[in-house]
Amino acid sequence: MIINSSCIILNNISYGESDLIVKILTRKKGLLSFLIKGGQKKKKKYLQPLMNVNISFNYKSKTELFFIKSIEFKSIINNILTNYRKRNMALFLCKIISNSISINQEDSKTYDFIDNSISWLNSKHCSGKYFELWFLINLTKFLGFAPDYLNLKLTANYKFNPQNGEFYLEKASNNIELWNSKISEYLYNFLIKNVEELDNFSLSYDDYKSLIVKVLNYYELHISEYNYKKLIAVYTELL
Repeated sequence: MIINSSCIILNNISYGESDLIVKILTRKKGLLSFLIKGGQKKKKKYLQPLMNVNISFNYKSKTELFFIKSIEFKSIINNILTNYRKRNMALFLCKIISNSISINQEDSKTYDFIDNSISWLNSKHCSGKYFELWFLINLTKFLGFAPDYLNLKLTANYKFNPQNGEFYLEKASNNIELWNSKISEYLYNFLIKNVEELDNFSLSYDDYKSLIVKVLNYYELHISEYNYKKLIAVYTELL
């Protein structure tokens, strides 16, 4: 079956002298891997991290490696490619997406959230401030383990339980390590804010780092085979 789909490039590895194996998030069929003949020559043009393209390919349900019949730009992420911090942020986000989304599982709502987020990151109006943190926290709404915040009227006394994703006024159990009230409040604020509001948000560098570590650890609690320590190392290297 021939599929035509919009896609987001995530990462690639060399295969042989000139080919590439590319991991791509497709809107119609989810996360797939493609073998691209002569891909190393096309890498700079089409295969940059978070590049938005349209592809055509032959889809078979039990296939692990697919072949692209045609590829063309959908939009060009010039602002990301020419901004050092945004470019490194793109590499980090590709790692997050690759490790969070199931292979061969269609989910257009998750795809659209990621696509719209990339569009904002690429916008000249986006400074990049706290973007990766906002993205990590709000992606949980589409992955099935979002913190339970919708009916919450947060006060300074609430603490977040990463085991079950709930906020508590008091310590739920002596065996559960709750986030402190300040970090819990930051989490709640990121959950309710639109991405366009991030420039008006403020937290200290130490609190920012603490929240990144805790959120990545939260992912590990809810996604099997998720290595948050490895992602912390990637984050530290890139950002």
